[in-house]
Amino acid sequence: MLNGRKSSKFFRLALAAAFFSYLAVVFGAYTRLSEAGLGCPDWPGCYGRPFAPLTAQDLSREPVVAKTPEERAWKEMVHRYLSGVLGLLLLRLAWLGWQLKRRKRNQQVLIPLATMLLTFGLSIAGALTVSLQFKPLVMMMQILGGMAILGALWWIVMREQKFWKSAGPSPVTRSLRPRTLAALVIVVLQIALGGWSMVNYAGLACPDFPTCQGMWWPRMDYLEGFTLWRDVGLQYDGRLLDLASATAIHMAHRVGALITILYVGWLALHVLRVGGQDKLRLYGLLVLLLLAEEILLGIMQVVTHLPLAVAVMHNAVAALLLLGLITLYHVVRSPRKT
Repeated sequence: MLNGRKSSKFFRLALAAAFFSYLAVVFGAYTRLSEAGLGCPDWPGCYGRPFAPLTAQDLSREPVVAKTPEERAWKEMVHRYLSGVLGLLLLRLAWLGWQLKRRKRNQQVLIPLATMLLTFGLSIAGALTVSLQFKPLVMMMQILGGMAILGALWWIVMREQKFWKSAGPSPVTRSLRPRTLAALVIVVLQIALGGWSMVNYAGLACPDFPTCQGMWWPRMDYLEGFTLWRDVGLQYDGRLLDLASATAIHMAHRVGALITILYVGWLALHVLRVGGQDKLRLYGLLVLLLLAEEILLGIMQVVTHLPLAVAVMHNAVAALLLLGLITLYHVVRSPRKT
């Protein structure tokens, strides 16, 4: 009985940690996007003007809006409080998992411990690199680290909950496992490309859709666009990252989005077609709806010139799509041995 109560508490802690991790990911995206020099921090205008930049060339004439220390401070403190609560929950989760391991052989211990260490590692790295925190590469590490923590915590929740059970071994589930893993890899890579676009402020390098700067394939500088170490979106003389470099980043994200749409969309439709007997259609529908919403928000970002609310929602739904695929993988994998 005591062991059952502790297992239930472990699940509730994991669920709370996943919730705070999701809040930290979304608020982190809001913090970074609201600092974006190429984004529009106000709506429906842009920088207090009635219209946003209509061409890529207009972007170079828009000012880089510097936030006041007060504006930066409250955002940073809210994010730190969320991370602090998450760290405490993970500390308690790892300790409780270690206690349960004595009585329950298949109790999860390594993933909670690794997640806790990653969380504190990112916090320590941020504290030790105060002067470098706004470097694109450092911000990318924080974005991907946050997504990794969220995904790991959701996996713990999936392993502990009783509602979404594994479908059991069958030819359908066996064929879906590697395909779902491939979809997860594609989505993670696409999130990385989106994060690189965000931290380099390349969101409006292509202010039109489906073309870019009125062309299907404009001039791009991939070498400079994917240089890993530079000041945040600015050259040493204060100019914005040149248009060809920003365009290369933006177009790479678009190509990645097309690959994601084709593969993940096909996978979701395939699950809807073959998953009736194994009761998998609900999960295929979930992935398909999240993918459709993510596509819609991505297009809206471009045609509405990157309003802050839409950009944050785009990041939030990307995280949900990742969790949806983790959920699908959970139900098609082999059941846990007790």
